[in-house]
Amino acid sequence: MDLNQPFEQILDSDEEIQKVYKPNKFKMFSALFMYVLFCWIWIAIFTAGIILSDLQDPYTWWISLIVIAALLVFMLLVTWLIFALEYKNTFYAYTNKRIVIRRGVFGVDFKSLDMNMVGAITVNVSLLDKILRRGTGTIIFGSMASPMSNNGMFFRFAHVTEVYDKYKEIKSVIDEQKLRNKNPINS
Repeated sequence: MDLNQPFEQILDSDEEIQKVYKPNKFKMFSALFMYVLFCWIWIAIFTAGIILSDLQDPYTWWISLIVIAALLVFMLLVTWLIFALEYKNTFYAYTNKRIVIRRGVFGVDFKSLDMNMVGAITVNVSLLDKILRRGTGTIIFGSMASPMSNNGMFFRFAHVTEVYDKYKEIKSVIDEQKLRNKNPINS
C-alpha cells in the first residue's frame, strides 16, 4: 500500500508520511458490541416496564417480544454498518511534520497536530484491552490547544496493536523533531 495514498489530499509539498497505522479490527468491533450490549439493557428495561404495566392483555407479551427483537436486530445491523464504514476510512499516521488522523463514516475527515505542538503523549490500556489480550491500547496526544482530558481526547490513535512499541517510536520521532527545530543549524 502506498503510504501517502490515504493522506494525499492534505499533505504539504515537502511533507512525507513516515508510518501509517490501522486500528485493530477485532478491538474496534468489540467496542461496538459493548455499546450494543448497553443499549440492549435499556431496551430490555423499557420492554419489561411495558409488559408489567399490562399483564391482563395476552398479546402484550408477544408483541413486546417481537418489537424488542426487531429493535435489537435493526440496531445491531445499523451499528455494525456504521462501524464497518468507519473502520474502512480510519488511518493514523505521522509525517515528518505532524500527527494525522483520518476518519469518517460517510465522508472523510482529517485531524492533524504539528509535532512541535505536542506537549504530552500518554498510553491508555483499558479493561477491555486487557480482557481481549490483543496488545491493543490508545495513544493520546495533547497540546496547549487540545489538552488531554476526559472530554478532550481529540488527538488519539485508538485500538492500535503493540501500543507501547508504537508509543516509543512516535515519542522518539517527536523528540527528534523538537530537537531539530530548537537547533536548526545542526539539521
